[in-house]
Amino acid sequence: MILHPPQLLSENGYAIAWAKVELDEERENFPEYLWYRVPEAFGEYLSLQSDAFLVAALLAAMHYGEAIQVGGTVSPRLAYHLEEYQFILHTREPVILKRVKIDYQHLKPQEIKATAVGATFSGGVDSLFTLWRHLPQNQPDPDYQISDVIFILGFDILPAEKENYIQLYRRYEQQLSEIGIKLITVETNMVSLIHTRMNLSYMYGSLIASTGLALQGGFRRFYIPSSWDYYNLKIKPHNSDPLVDGFLSTDTLDVIHHGSTHRRVEKVEQIAGWELAQKTLWVCQEAKFEAETWNCSRCEKCVRTMIPLYALGKLDQFKSFEKPFKKNSDGLWWARKFSLVHNYVSEMFPFVKRHKPDFLPWLYLATFLGNIRYYSIKFMPGFMKPWLRRYGYFVTRNEAPDAYENPHVTQWIRLHDDHPPS
Repeated sequence: MILHPPQLLSENGYAIAWAKVELDEERENFPEYLWYRVPEAFGEYLSLQSDAFLVAALLAAMHYGEAIQVGGTVSPRLAYHLEEYQFILHTREPVILKRVKIDYQHLKPQEIKATAVGATFSGGVDSLFTLWRHLPQNQPDPDYQISDVIFILGFDILPAEKENYIQLYRRYEQQLSEIGIKLITVETNMVSLIHTRMNLSYMYGSLIASTGLALQGGFRRFYIPSSWDYYNLKIKPHNSDPLVDGFLSTDTLDVIHHGSTHRRVEKVEQIAGWELAQKTLWVCQEAKFEAETWNCSRCEKCVRTMIPLYALGKLDQFKSFEKPFKKNSDGLWWARKFSLVHNYVSEMFPFVKRHKPDFLPWLYLATFLGNIRYYSIKFMPGFMKPWLRRYGYFVTRNEAPDAYENPHVTQWIRLHDDHPPS
């Protein structure tokens, strides 16, 4: 793999940092370019270091077993730690990821001394918790207080769903500005590097880190909100966790994985009384957006978020749920999309027992029915699944090979590339 030196481009009010990516062997649906686009007002945040592009492309190179030739400049600290970073990822996923050699053209720290402290922000429980814990009232050290958050188009939200993204952005910007937090929109095609090749649910860590690295012209510290706590990490490590994310720091940017000390229900409890969370929370997997409600209330993630909020007596204050629980029997909706994949079930029952014990019988019944459904689907004969797809089952939003691409941006870059791919 060849990573060409990054370049900057301005286009219709946006600034784009991009680099050409060439594989040793042509692969179907592999992107010609890797790029990050921000509003021109934040163009100074974009870095011309190759750090972000190397970190984002590393998974693809490891997957195909291709050595990487890195054009441009890379942080010496990052280069030093990538050997151990690769070792850990390979140890965890020896079949999918192979250790590869990286040849660096130039090792040198970024000369810009940035000042902002950033984090990713989706409006979900994890990102709200990380932001909450780093506000001045909760984090007394100014060096660790968050000043900026980035909202990514091309990760949780697909480019084709931009109207939904804009709807959330407007709500988020309004609420965040009231507490003095800048919201930066970042559009990128980074997921295209692994899409259809690896499971994004487990392999997203270096991609998220790359967005912070792309903006290290402005950030000196960057938080990655945890998805799993230490209990779940014992069972199944992600490639984003407290052990590995720090290895993606540079000489000028400190990458911190935050939040694994808290179970998900504990995070919900901490943000349940926060007005900003009540007005912005978005957890829905179904991408169903209405004017004021963007959580469908019926997908698995919506329901397991509503359960602790309902147990705390706070659910009615979260207006973004389309059909919130009104009574205990509504907890039976959990059975409809019940899942054991993420190991959140075990933490739910002691939490509900502590806060609303009369709700427990309904959850036990939902779990019983949900297990029947879960294992029925898991062991369903393969020939039945294509038939059920006609009715919306086993269909995902991101099945298209180019689901994470924006052809307009790619075409604009190609027009300004002196040597575009054939």
